[in-house]
Amino acid sequence: MIIQNGTIETKVKTGGGIDKETGHPVKPSAASWSSPIPCQYTPNSHNYLGVSTGQHFTQASYTVLIEEQTFEAEQIRLKDMTGKVVGEYSILSIEPLEAVCEVKIIV
Repeated sequence: MIIQNGTIETKVKTGGGIDKETGHPVKPSAASWSSPIPCQYTPNSHNYLGVSTGQHFTQASYTVLIEEQTFEAEQIRLKDMTGKVVGEYSILSIEPLEAVCEVKIIV
């Protein structure tokens, strides 16, 4: 059982694939977000010290727990309980936690 403090939405890409004539990849034509999935998230690290080409950015990593379900995604959008977007992140790992019937996602 999770203690919900936010939601995640998975990025769904449509179109794209492999061009049958040339064998080259074709970019997805559109991307949208799935319906919200209740989650419990905690920060692993969060700081404002990132700098790239003179521009500052926030470095963040989170552990996200969701109720046990089939979950496959490459990217998620994390929101808090008020609906404010915490960030959009690539998924680093997905681990089923069978003893507690949850899925652990690290972004």
